[in-house]
Amino acid sequence: MSQSPNAELVGEQLARRREELDLTQEVLARRIGISTPTVSVTERGHTQIRVSKRSSWESALGLKAGTIGRAYRDGTPIELAQTDAPPGAPYADLTDRLERTAWEMPLPVEERKLIVDMLREAKAQGREGRGA
Repeated sequence: MSQSPNAELVGEQLARRREELDLTQEVLARRIGISTPTVSVTERGHTQIRVSKRSSWESALGLKAGTIGRAYRDGTPIELAQTDAPPGAPYADLTDRLERTAWEMPLPVEERKLIVDMLREAKAQGREGRGA
């Protein structure tokens, strides 16, 4: 993958957003399913996020879908996801059978969020594999 001229700018924005959420690089890496060093080099602008991982980054950081790709392409600022969910609403989409099942598991919230993120990543990879 060729390096975007905007990689450093995107990395800085991602690091700032991670810090706003009070997440360490290690916690973010676990949520996304990547290594901590990968988060570090991405935030420093030394590498560009693979297309297959962008939705995981966006989900973990509460960003609008597609915003990372646009930022790499156009240099536009990353955008926060618009959420109409009331405060305290579940992280999972309760209309999705698998997400609802994961959310109802007797586990700490952070672990349930990780499971939901993994389900979303698997779903996204399935769509990419079919050429969508």
